[in-house]
Amino acid sequence: MSSLPAGYGVRPPTPADIEAGQRMLDEIETAECGEPRRHANRLAVDFADPRIDLEHGAWLVTAPAGASAPLAGLALLCGPRETGEMMVDLYVHPGHLGRGVADFLLDKVEARAAAQAGMHAAGSCPTLIVWATPGSEGHERAVARGFATVRQTYEMRIDLEAEPPAPVWPTGIETRRLRSDRDEPAVYAADEEAFAEHFLFEPMPYEEWRRRHLELPDFDADLWLVAWDGDEVAACASGSVADDGGMVDSLAVRKPWRRRGLGEALLVAEFRAFARRGVTPVRLYVDAQNPTGALALYQRVGMRVERRFDVLSKPLR
Repeated sequence: MSSLPAGYGVRPPTPADIEAGQRMLDEIETAECGEPRRHANRLAVDFADPRIDLEHGAWLVTAPAGASAPLAGLALLCGPRETGEMMVDLYVHPGHLGRGVADFLLDKVEARAAAQAGMHAAGSCPTLIVWATPGSEGHERAVARGFATVRQTYEMRIDLEAEPPAPVWPTGIETRRLRSDRDEPAVYAADEEAFAEHFLFEPMPYEEWRRRHLELPDFDADLWLVAWDGDEVAACASGSVADDGGMVDSLAVRKPWRRRGLGEALLVAEFRAFARRGVTPVRLYVDAQNPTGALALYQRVGMRVERRFDVLSKPLR
């Protein structure tokens, strides 16, 4: 079992650490991108996730007194899932790289995950999964421990120089902004169905979906666009704005309405909404091996790959 250098400490994180923890994540993101960035994940949402046991499945590494960055690292273990996977978010502050923090956290994670392996249903394959940027310390240490890359996620970007032309909607489709306290259940059902074939998809209860999508400080109903075919939700898209640009948080098209240009029209409509607000860079994340052709769609509308994350996997038994 790895140990931390003198002066470092470890303890379970608490909600009181959210502000400082988010600042650490933002500084990690900035160091990896070479420009000021805000972390795409919201730590407050993760800390409230019922699948993360903050007392036993999360570890916050504190730095020695007087360090310029008081938090050195964080690991959050999510799961186990019914299908056997447990997923890890692992962060090491750039000011504390090369000091064994990543190995220490991975030791904690693997020990906890191994202890939980017996909780998996018979026939499942307990697996530990880490997302990491190639070349990062977390990536290098995970590979050294036997994790193997099984997939990639891309962060894609477009810089809007002007408002794009109006989208072309398929025949019979009506679009409108999300109507609060009315459309949410139907949009939730469509979103769940559209992503059912997605890599590592796991059904999400409605209340959890609301918490992750609607009950956020930056929720903006004007950036939620719903495509209707009669009284059915055919597709939906949502976005948010931060100080480093816009984010298309979700683009979901149900299978019966695919291959008709609906996804492209929704994406262009989102771009237009961002452009009208003066938001120039717009980003989104995509599973690089997505079977629905999402990557080709994003490239077709002018988006480019800005960053790559490897999905690293290791069997637990």
